[in-house]
Amino acid sequence: MQIEGYTPVGERHETDELHMWVSQAVVDFLKAKRLGANKNHVDKLVLILGNLRRNGFKVLSNNTLFVYEGRFPSGRPGMADMAVYAAKSNQLRVYGGIVRIKGQSVFLCPEGAVKQQNKADQAQLKRVAKILGEYHER
Repeated sequence: MQIEGYTPVGERHETDELHMWVSQAVVDFLKAKRLGANKNHVDKLVLILGNLRRNGFKVLSNNTLFVYEGRFPSGRPGMADMAVYAAKSNQLRVYGGIVRIKGQSVFLCPEGAVKQQNKADQAQLKRVAKILGEYHER
């Protein structure tokens, strides 16, 4: 499987629950944040995403590390809203959700951010859902 503009997180093993792909923007975001005081938080985010890839949602019951942000419009007529999730460590966030690509479940991460306020940026969550909707098969 290849998704243009996205890179797989780790090497997928046949026992992994999900495919995990992050956009080049997320890769660049994490590289930039790793250079500063956030190195440990970036490492933690990568571990959270790897754990999600291997084990799926069942082991991520700790809502301080991985949270459901809500359902937002997919941007495609006749398609249901997309669920958006955030993997987080301190103020760093990687946003994504589950899509079907070529008949397989993929956790796609199109954006990352440094959270500036108590509440998540609703415009960013809507944008992420729209990107997820573009990739999701009907």
